[in-house]
Amino acid sequence: MVSTFEEISKLLLSRTPLPSLLAPPPLDPSKRVCSTPWNQTLHDNIARLEKDSTNPLFAIANLHLFNDDIGSCHDIVEKHGGHALADYLHYILHRREGDYWNAKWWIRQLKSQEFQSVYLTKKYNGFSNEKNLNNLSTSAKLAEAQKRAQAFVDRCEQVERQENDQEKDRLKQLQWDEMKTVFDFARK
Repeated sequence: MVSTFEEISKLLLSRTPLPSLLAPPPLDPSKRVCSTPWNQTLHDNIARLEKDSTNPLFAIANLHLFNDDIGSCHDIVEKHGGHALADYLHYILHRREGDYWNAKWWIRQLKSQEFQSVYLTKKYNGFSNEKNLNNLSTSAKLAEAQKRAQAFVDRCEQVERQENDQEKDRLKQLQWDEMKTVFDFARK
């Protein structure tokens, strides 16, 4: 039985295929901000981890996100609005929920170095015309990271309506890498 933080983390981080851009729709569509977990048993085991205060709370929220459990992730981060990692996870979960407008609202709240360290990397250069980041001021770098994140959301929304599997796979990989990076931040 997979039940410790490390066992659950290892299983979810080795998940194949990668999660889709959008989390699976909820079994009960009347529920707000939820989805169908990839693995219900893992959902229950992750929920048990929350009772142990030695487990980093935002890493647990991220485990829910890895398991396509948007609602459980939302339950955690909603209580901690204003915390950089909670707000970052809030952005990702709404993007995965398909609530693109709300995801973009959360982008405008994000100002952390963690957020900027993801979106100011070369792999997000394709989401902006700005390539030379060295000459940008601190505020211009934040604006650039937010611009790239918004363009990423737009592209995720567009590709969900198209039959471009190659582009969808590229975006899924970017999303997976981002989620793993945020998980690494949350574990510290």
